[in-house]
Amino acid sequence: MIPLRQAIKELKENGYVLKRRGRNHDIYYCDSKRKAIPLKRHDFNENDLNYIRKEM
Repeated sequence: MIPLRQAIKELKENGYVLKRRGRNHDIYYCDSKRKAIPLKRHDFNENDLNYIRKEM
């Protein structure tokens, strides 16, 4: 699976929702954790996916 789509899928499974779209990043937010995670849309690779997994 494409790393960006995998990251979006995992964020949604963990309760994160898309808060807003920026020019280069999308911001996903989780109310229960009160945490926002920026998700870049360009040049997303496996290293970025691993970073997102650690931040969740």
